[in-house]
Amino acid sequence: MAHGAFHGPWCWVRVQALLEAEGIATLASDLCRPTTADDIAAFQADVNDMRNRPGGDGTVIAVGHSLGGLSISGLDPATVDHLVYLAAVLPIDESGEDNPPDPYSGVIAENFFPALVQGEDGYSSVKPGAAGDLFYHDCSPEDIAWAESQLRPQPLGQAPQPYARAAWRDVDSTYIVCLEDQTLALEFQRNCASFATRVVELEGSHSPMLAQPEAVAAVIAKIARQ
Repeated sequence: MAHGAFHGPWCWVRVQALLEAEGIATLASDLCRPTTADDIAAFQADVNDMRNRPGGDGTVIAVGHSLGGLSISGLDPATVDHLVYLAAVLPIDESGEDNPPDPYSGVIAENFFPALVQGEDGYSSVKPGAAGDLFYHDCSPEDIAWAESQLRPQPLGQAPQPYARAAWRDVDSTYIVCLEDQTLALEFQRNCASFATRVVELEGSHSPMLAQPEAVAAVIAKIARQ
């Protein structure tokens, strides 16, 4: 599982618990720079580890939330059976075929960039109190406070590595559209979803893995059983 910008493996704990209870093994990767070759290689190593575990001959599903869509798109198609994009960005590649929209066209929240603090080291942070409206507007106040306390700086200005051919061109995929997302525009998500094999729509915010983990886990579990 690949998290999005500012987040970490912690954002998947509820979905993981539900899947593990059903006997589905999970692994949440730590990717502070999901657009770089080094972090995609680290994520690839985690995927390889899942496949090589004893009893790891089942369906290998890579899940990417938001910017994590770039991470799962960089995988070797031979190592993964299904890609799940959760309100995620799909990368443009160099294969010469039709491409999804430019990721920079996807931000809907007018206060998104003003809500960030730019550090001298090239990393950006979310201002205290701003993440609730951007990412978690349908979460409880307690969950918002917990999630905000976990957020970390992100090097958003880093150029993504070039994709010769994104994995979504060769691997079956599901795109989960979040209908009340206040970070990625609905039209942008649906344009990205048009490149997926299957589309699922969920009511709610940019972060259903926190607000409605049962719904996210159900999508993944259904794929795992096929």
